[in-house]
Amino acid sequence: MSSLASFLMVASGALCLTGAVAAKGLPAIMAAAVMALAMVDLAYTAVAPPVIWSGALLIVGLCLAIFLRSSSGAPSPRRSSPALVMSGAGGPSEPEDDRGLRSSTVPDRCVSRADSHSGPTAAVLSAITYPVMAWQVLNHGAHMDDSGHASGHGHHAGDMSLISSFLTVAVVVLAVLLVVCAVHEIVRRRPLVSLDCWGMAAMIVVMQFLH
Repeated sequence: MSSLASFLMVASGALCLTGAVAAKGLPAIMAAAVMALAMVDLAYTAVAPPVIWSGALLIVGLCLAIFLRSSSGAPSPRRSSPALVMSGAGGPSEPEDDRGLRSSTVPDRCVSRADSHSGPTAAVLSAITYPVMAWQVLNHGAHMDDSGHASGHGHHAGDMSLISSFLTVAVVVLAVLLVVCAVHEIVRRRPLVSLDCWGMAAMIVVMQFLH
């Protein structure tokens, strides 16, 4: 791996970690920290073999997907509040002024809480990117092993070339979608949050074409 590729991988990991911290999402911060450590080790220290980091990135991506699924399927706690139950059962009705005040304040609180995290599309793309990086890390380790052996299995090489072609197309499409999400975050005036998407797009491109 060239020195430029190593530097870009570590810099991309730092961008992803910065964006995750700015988004204030604990699962995303933990995942980005694992990814940043993997990039540092793969680029410079080589403490753990690539297969270990590949498995770690795959597990992180699965955990993010499970977290997104559980958070999106969680029911809203406002719908089961005691005040609503009492009013529905014939209890004292809430005054119109209080009802209007609650309807105006609660959505604002929800919007402000949602604005502190990255959007759902960016979160889904982030969860998808981790398995892609896991494959890239594993492929990088295979290239490192093949550099010391000269080989001659034509059918196996053809299969790997076909898989690499599909992966290349997937990386390009995913990188473009991440860039679109990053621009969207900038339009929403959240440039620090957009660093996560910028870093992931740069990382998968570097690992695919400059490893």
